[in-house]
Amino acid sequence: MEIVYLLIFLFAIREVKNLLFWEYLWQLKNYHIGRFLAHFSTSKGKKLFINPLVKIIILALTLVDFNLFYILLFIYLLESLEIIRNKFIVPQKTSKTIFLSFFILSIFIFFILFTLNVDPFSAFLLILIFDILTPAIVSLIVLLFQPITVFLRNRIIRKAIKKRKSLDNLLVIGITGSYGKSSTKEYLKTLLENDFKVVTTQRNENSEIGISRCILNEVSSDHEVFICEMGAYNRGGIKLLTKIAQPKIGVLTGINNQHLATFGSQKNIVKAKFELIDALPPEGLAVLNWENKYIRENFNKDIANIKYCGDDLWAEEITEDSFKLCSAKCFDVIKHKIKGSFNIPNLLGAIGIAKKLGMTIEEIQNRVLEIDNGLKINKKGDFDIIDSTYSSNFNGIISHLDYIKRWKGNKIIVMPCLIELGKDGKTTHYEIGRKIGEVCDLAIITTNDYKKEIIKGANYSQMKNIIFSDKVNEIYSIINSYSKSNSVILFESRVNNKLIEKYE
Repeated sequence: MEIVYLLIFLFAIREVKNLLFWEYLWQLKNYHIGRFLAHFSTSKGKKLFINPLVKIIILALTLVDFNLFYILLFIYLLESLEIIRNKFIVPQKTSKTIFLSFFILSIFIFFILFTLNVDPFSAFLLILIFDILTPAIVSLIVLLFQPITVFLRNRIIRKAIKKRKSLDNLLVIGITGSYGKSSTKEYLKTLLENDFKVVTTQRNENSEIGISRCILNEVSSDHEVFICEMGAYNRGGIKLLTKIAQPKIGVLTGINNQHLATFGSQKNIVKAKFELIDALPPEGLAVLNWENKYIRENFNKDIANIKYCGDDLWAEEITEDSFKLCSAKCFDVIKHKIKGSFNIPNLLGAIGIAKKLGMTIEEIQNRVLEIDNGLKINKKGDFDIIDSTYSSNFNGIISHLDYIKRWKGNKIIVMPCLIELGKDGKTTHYEIGRKIGEVCDLAIITTNDYKKEIIKGANYSQMKNIIFSDKVNEIYSIINSYSKSNSVILFESRVNNKLIEKYE
């Protein structure tokens, strides 16, 4: 019987970690079923099936010979030692995750107490079955509480809508798009905050609950301008956000195939992003990135009054520290400190709004010089380090690769494959591979989802130095072998923090 107690003890140690991981994964995917299921089409997602498969095989074997349960004991021992050496992956602390964790772990404690009071063979079977079904158990609990979550969410939304309606003098500027939302928000905030009382959504607060809480907790009657970043994964999502925030100005930064897997089609993405423009009042203002083909081809001029970054306002003669701000009537030279010309369309949109709100070119110029962001670039030995790990999409990667061409030494990119691209995944990664081959001396790809497409694209440009690895020390060693004066490393998308820390 003692050996069964040892088995239960080791199982309990590793299972707590397992339960919290699956809760973390649901939170990471914003409790969105489509995003959660899409994760299993990735290489990391597919690996999650290995553990249940191994346990099913062990279950089948031990039904033939119970003595084989020692295999399971050995596996749990190894997993427990691994947990002791490494940190738990746990969900971010929120009221929802605290409640879910309490409920999930309470059920698990009752399960452990129950297994302590059954015969050894039954305990063994119960442990194996619970282990195999852990993803389903956590998912079922998350989904069972979704109606309560939806009820509480809707109550918060109703409160936010009621408060927003009471703020008659508040000008709301909504910003959406597949990319460039956060940059545009920060540019606009910097341009306006000295002349207006401005409040913005915080980082990652672009969902219906995030925006509602921002309105309830941050926005007050003293504020004149509310800059609201808006994100969604399905059609109808932006429309709901416009009902909450009621924007008078809408900024559409750009459209690509980001989150195609959850939207279902490029057509749905376009329609979803234009929900912001469609919701503007008759006296509203649409601010559009006219360089983006999806915006040019789908904008209905009968809906909104004005577009920027196109026929009304555009940039010419762009350099590292200036550009010519042009309109139909005149032009002005604008000095700036923004890294990367690909950020200029976002700045143009912000400038267009500032002009519309009465700011002079002189005032705008002074504010633009206060903007000192774009790509984060640090120095580490022979390398300049560009950290673009906050978010990633096809347009951003291509723009960043174009940007690092200016370095004379080795040009290195470290990135995983992009996710949630659906049927566009192969062609998108082929094009990424071509660009990598054109620009880089070394590429390290940390996932294998589109390995063939990236290699094929890079080989088109005659590049051979592509390595697929997620091992931090191995990556660090390979990169150091490329150490050379005036070299650059581009960290793109979700790169392991332990690797980033080595270059801080």
